[in-house]
Amino acid sequence: MTGTRQEGNGDQAPHYAENHAYRMQASLTPDKRARGQASAKLIREELEKVRQEGGAGEHGAFGEERIAAALSRLGCGEEHGVYIGTGFYSVHTGVVCVSGRVTKDELTSEVHGAYVEPQPGTGPCVKNRGGH
Repeated sequence: MTGTRQEGNGDQAPHYAENHAYRMQASLTPDKRARGQASAKLIREELEKVRQEGGAGEHGAFGEERIAAALSRLGCGEEHGVYIGTGFYSVHTGVVCVSGRVTKDELTSEVHGAYVEPQPGTGPCVKNRGGH
C-alpha cells in the first residue's frame, strides 16, 4: 500500500537501518570511554609536539610521515589500525578509536567506537564514505 507508515521503523524506508549500518559505531561503556580519553590525552600530547615543531605544509596540514612518527613513538602502528591522511589521524587502541585532526591551527581528538563497516583500507576507525 502506498502512503502507509511502516510500523517499527517510523517513517523510514523498510531497509533504512540495514542500508545505513555502515555508519554505525560500536557503543562505549563508561569504562571504555575513560580508557579512550586517557589514550586520547597521550596522543594529543605527542601530536602537540609536532605542531610546536612547525613546518605545516599546504592547507596547514602536517605531513603523514611526521604524524606517523609521533604515533610510532607511542607504539602505534599498522597493527593498531592507524590511518593518516591530510592532517587526519585515527588509531584503534584495541578498545576504542581515537580520531582527529592535526594542523598548524588545530589539534582535535574524538573518542568513539569502531565502525561496523569502516572505509576500506583505512582501519576500523574511519567512517565509510559510501555504503555496503
